[in-house]
Amino acid sequence: MKKHAYLIMAHDNNYILKKLLRLIDHEKNDIYIHIDKKSNFINIEEYKCIVKKSQLYFTPRIDVHWGGVSQIKCELSLLEQATRNNRYLYYHLLSGVDLPLKTQEDIHNFFSQNYGKQFIECMKVDGNDIKSKITQSKVRYYHFFNDFFDIRNNKILNIINGYLLTLQCHLGINRHKEDIWYGSSWFSITDNLARDLVEFKEYFIKKYKYTNCADEMFIQTYICNNMKNKYCLYDNGNFRANKRQVDWARGNPYVYRVEDFTELKNSNCIFARKFDANLDASIIDNIYQYINNKQNC
Repeated sequence: MKKHAYLIMAHDNNYILKKLLRLIDHEKNDIYIHIDKKSNFINIEEYKCIVKKSQLYFTPRIDVHWGGVSQIKCELSLLEQATRNNRYLYYHLLSGVDLPLKTQEDIHNFFSQNYGKQFIECMKVDGNDIKSKITQSKVRYYHFFNDFFDIRNNKILNIINGYLLTLQCHLGINRHKEDIWYGSSWFSITDNLARDLVEFKEYFIKKYKYTNCADEMFIQTYICNNMKNKYCLYDNGNFRANKRQVDWARGNPYVYRVEDFTELKNSNCIFARKFDANLDASIIDNIYQYINNKQNC
């Protein structure tokens, strides 16, 4: 029986993770979870009791920092363990604050009908607008603090980082001379791509060390610069080509509330992020009940 692998990067939202696990627990799935080393909320035995139909695996915990190469290490660690265990039809990377918007039967049918396609957001940086320049600066210049601190919350380091980036700009530093492609870090990919990424694990880690938000560009840049003829991108890699419902217009990203239930229920995407039980647990409960009821019909 061909199965799917769910790869979950979890941090600190126990309530959502439990709901997510119940909704993806299926005989045609295996589940791999990475728990951020900084987190203390996880009771592994509790999750083993929740998952009854899938095989559940926990990868070694590392300290993951936003924007750092540690995010790539985490993704590749999940892929590495999954590919070592089995040859899955698809590997779905999710965060611990995501939820499915479809039943497992619908999800498996959709990916069977589209088998061979890679569900990855993939857009080229080819302009001189502000967004393009910011994305270019993430990979061309050295970002020294990302794997030690979250500089978004450290005013002093933010100022120092700004000075260092300005200096590198004046010096003409450019660590990355090939075309840059970027998009969401969350994906659904086939076994052959998963194994290619694992094979180049050390290359990616070395190349993108000191890169800011490399998790949003290392797969996209690798495929589009080197493997365009090998892999078929779903919907040409356009926005939401990864079938994730994420709202960047209302937030960074927006956290869904109960009033968004109809929008999410009617979405043609397969997964949605993000949710926060502290902000609005009702939307989490509503989606859980909606999907769970459909799966148990």
